Amino acid sequence: MKNLLKISLTFLLALAMLGCEDYLNPVPETQLDSGLAFETKERIVGQVNGLYAFMKAGTYRGGRFFVYNDIRADNFIPKSTNLVTGFATWNHSLLGSRDEVQNLWGAIYATVNAINIFLEGLDSNWSAGNLDGKITEADYNQYKSEALTLRAICYFDLLQLYAQPYNKDSGASPGVPLRLTANIVGGNNDLARSTVAQTYTQILKDLNDAEPLAAATYSTAHLRTTRIHKNSIIAFKTRVYLNMNNWAAVKTEAEKIVPAAAPYVAPTGAAFALSATFPAIWATPYTTAESIFSMPFTATNLAGTQNSLAHYNHPSSSEAYYLNVTGEAFLGLNAADARRVLFQTGTVSGTTRYFVGKWQSYTVQSDYAPVMRYAEVLLNYAEALVKDGNAVTQQAVDLLNAVRTRSYPAGAYTIDGFADVAAFTTALMLERNIEFLGEGIRNMDLLRTLSTIPSKGGLPTVPPTDASYIWPIPDSEISTNKLMTGNGN
Repeated sequence: MKNLLKISLTFLLALAMLGCEDYLNPVPETQLDSGLAFETKERIVGQVNGLYAFMKAGTYRGGRFFVYNDIRADNFIPKSTNLVTGFATWNHSLLGSRDEVQNLWGAIYATVNAINIFLEGLDSNWSAGNLDGKITEADYNQYKSEALTLRAICYFDLLQLYAQPYNKDSGASPGVPLRLTANIVGGNNDLARSTVAQTYTQILKDLNDAEPLAAATYSTAHLRTTRIHKNSIIAFKTRVYLNMNNWAAVKTEAEKIVPAAAPYVAPTGAAFALSATFPAIWATPYTTAESIFSMPFTATNLAGTQNSLAHYNHPSSSEAYYLNVTGEAFLGLNAADARRVLFQTGTVSGTTRYFVGKWQSYTVQSDYAPVMRYAEVLLNYAEALVKDGNAVTQQAVDLLNAVRTRSYPAGAYTIDGFADVAAFTTALMLERNIEFLGEGIRNMDLLRTLSTIPSKGGLPTVPPTDASYIWPIPDSEISTNKLMTGNGN
């Protein structure tokens, strides 16, 4: 933990010295006086950019977080048994000493600490009047909203792997340590786990505090896709409330950015909308109106060796994961569905295998990593409408069809085709499974619905009562945090 804190401070301050340089560019290794970090607007913006740079580390949202959440479930089979590239995650044999358990935890908490350092510095300098004439109140509000939102995402992501689902016991299970103050000099490691419910409360506090402060949108599609703004905060809140089965709140948030009827285009702020075609989402410049928030990469700033989504999904990679042909998503895809047309094929041990083709830049591996898309908001809304009213509605069917028929026009559902809420839910969950293959959603959906993780490749199922249903707490955290408790695995 001490090393992570030093990394957070050193890297963030180095970015501050870069001023308004794009956070995609490499950062020199340098140390500087923290008092200089808020000397100019350019240095403040450099720090904001630095927060995104932490999050898009290859060990976190640059690639690995998505991969771990997908390969835990039933849709993928590994070409390799290399433990470095997630084999223990795939076969549910993780220990607290494994690299992925420790590295992801460390990357997320390093991001959290960088955010806390920035927030405290921003607030103290603003309150003292040190930023007068350097930034406006609108600037101050926007930077704060971005930091708060990124912290909320960090804590949400931690819960998806290291804690029991909220819906198991209304959040009474152990969550994660809520580190909300900057740790600059190291130490202060001992902090008990908050409950899952308490962690969700903090996540929602950060998001609700951030929303009124945030900018409505940005001047370019690139910034709208890669920086936080008001509608991206609202969109993420639909995911958070969905994972808590708070259907009324999902509806409240979704209604802010989804009209009551088609065409589905966010009425204010960033004009989120479904891409006209599914393949267009995954083509350069990766900034369609559907892309709510993504981690950007360029040829000179990549996720790193064995980290990118292309590395784990392209048939040319010896460590890729191919699709499980007996899995629900593969079996549920019609041959005419554009999402299947996008698959790539490769030979594994003399057999033709199918690979998710969303990340096509295998040579360079500079594809963006999608944190959230508008398609998810529409499906979140559809599920909430039906679950909250305990009835299938035409509006919910229309939202489901908007996503489904974009790729499979012949597959439109009718309201009469659903016998009950359970039938609609089955269809919707299948659609989510197909639509978000490789995007890290499947594990979240299984756990929030307290579903058994299905078998794959000869492995047994993993029921919610099994110790391996969630990840272990890292040994490194338990050894340095005297108040930390494990997950029993």
